[in-house]
Amino acid sequence: MFKRVLQALFPSLKGQPLKTSQESVNTVESRSQQQQSEVTQPATPQHTLRADKPLSPHDADFLNYLFGESRLNTESDPFSDFVAARIEKLLLSPKALLNELPVMPASITTLMSELKSEDFNVETLLKVIDKEPSMAADMIKLANSARYRRSEKEVTNLKTAFMNMGSQGLIEGVINAYLKEFSPTLNIYWRQFGEKIWDHSLQTACYSRELLKDSTSNEDESTAYFVGLIRNLGKMIIFQVMVEAFRHVDPSVPPNSTAFKRLINSYSIKLTYTLAKFWELPESVFLAIAYQESQKFSATPLAIAVLEANYLSELQSLLRSEIIDLETFEKRSEQRLAQPKSLAIVETIRAEAAELNVA
Repeated sequence: MFKRVLQALFPSLKGQPLKTSQESVNTVESRSQQQQSEVTQPATPQHTLRADKPLSPHDADFLNYLFGESRLNTESDPFSDFVAARIEKLLLSPKALLNELPVMPASITTLMSELKSEDFNVETLLKVIDKEPSMAADMIKLANSARYRRSEKEVTNLKTAFMNMGSQGLIEGVINAYLKEFSPTLNIYWRQFGEKIWDHSLQTACYSRELLKDSTSNEDESTAYFVGLIRNLGKMIIFQVMVEAFRHVDPSVPPNSTAFKRLINSYSIKLTYTLAKFWELPESVFLAIAYQESQKFSATPLAIAVLEANYLSELQSLLRSEIIDLETFEKRSEQRLAQPKSLAIVETIRAEAAELNVA
């Protein structure tokens, strides 16, 4: 899907087949052979983006977790300039980009609005999902998972799936099924980088739901899960642009320069917000996403829940990968987290780390 989107924006990409993961590996291994027959690289695209948002120690640690420690500390490099030019096009021409993306399916918008009503019509909701066969199949598959299965008898229809999963499980399954379309085909870059971003998105969604549970906020747990899941969608888009960049820049160069990380830090949320606006999602969703970028926006319960959920997920990943130690984990938790439920999750993560150390 993203290949088609990028070709619509950048016609020069048409007719240039993507390297397979094996071809990319072979390129790295036979670099000396390539030097014997150099191919003229296209000029580096020009851009005016200024990724001047400073990287905090925490942001730097998490981007190191996603992409590896920086080998280049320069303000600019060919790989980052290529990606920056693409990002600028996406931001300046959102209609050209987003018209190529799948529209937000009715199943999500209907569920998000209807499930807030105590007397919503289950049959109507299930008919909406049933019109999207792949999504319906995902719902039944989820209902048969260990998390929701209630008996030995296999679930084979949506109504039984709903009875097993409840309204919260139903909407989470629909959202996951749709957003899976944004996950690129498995390849060497996905295994190295993309999968970590997706796992982080899922964990942020789960924590967002937990933090808004039993809240007096007008927004429900399903909305929190949804916003938590799409919060890092901008990172997924930049990841895909990164994969495209390897067609034009030496694929043996790791995507971990300081300049590249500053691009992600400065523009990933802006891309997410652009998508949310195009989809015409509720204003509360816009504001919650905007708050992730700048605290000058309203600090709604939903916005705070997603912000802290994202930070919790980052901390957990850093601790488990041993990029930070327990002392740093605790210090950063105290500095950035304030919600009682966030602190309770911190205790759970700390206990899990302690058990692993004992083992």
